[in-house]
Amino acid sequence: MEEPVAAPLPEPPRPAPEAVGWGWHAVTSTLVLTVVATLALGLIVRGIVDALGFTTGNALVSPALYSIGVGVYLSVIAGVYLFAARRSGWAALGLRAAHWSSYILVLPLFIIEAFALAVVNTLVGRLVGGFENPQIDALTGGQTISGANLLMLLVLVAGLVPFAEELFFRGMLYPLLRNRLGGILAIILNAAIFAVAHFIPLLMPGLFVVGLCLAFLRERSDSIWPSVCLHALQNGLVIISLSLTL
Repeated sequence: MEEPVAAPLPEPPRPAPEAVGWGWHAVTSTLVLTVVATLALGLIVRGIVDALGFTTGNALVSPALYSIGVGVYLSVIAGVYLFAARRSGWAALGLRAAHWSSYILVLPLFIIEAFALAVVNTLVGRLVGGFENPQIDALTGGQTISGANLLMLLVLVAGLVPFAEELFFRGMLYPLLRNRLGGILAIILNAAIFAVAHFIPLLMPGLFVVGLCLAFLRERSDSIWPSVCLHALQNGLVIISLSLTL
């Protein structure tokens, strides 16, 4: 007599998207705070520079512009805290431990991203008749980077910037998109917003590729730390390569 075959157990339902304790008004408030802080910092620094008879400079390595840059990204972090983290906690924004496998993905994903960027930027260059990254002059003014300037740029561009941008784009903005659109569409739209928010048309296709990789890590790990690592690695290597080239 044959034993009855047990029916397969049904798959457990997918968990509902995790509710967040902030909304789009919090995102808007953070942006407004950042804009107001940027304008205020610009006026304050300009007043100090004029009073002391200094020059502002045209690159981020100048003390005046560097101070404004640090202040702007600190204002982003302050906005995220005031309008989201203070109510919901930092863990809800992705500031929580990720599985080790997500960190292992950072290096191969960086290699894939670098190859995709090379292809995309080459295509953009052919379409517009040449490709030159405007961020290079914005960072260094085309001048040689001293040891002190290299350290300053690494602290800001490879430290503060990745943390602040990931906290806002993947920590604060991504969960709102994820809850409304689902994973795939949230990754695509988050990457598009990330690219447009940099206001550099020539770089937007490449930044979209970068945003896809960062949002993918956020989706996979449920944490922003792997994204911060990838972002920091990418920015840090750019700064180091600039210092060697110049």
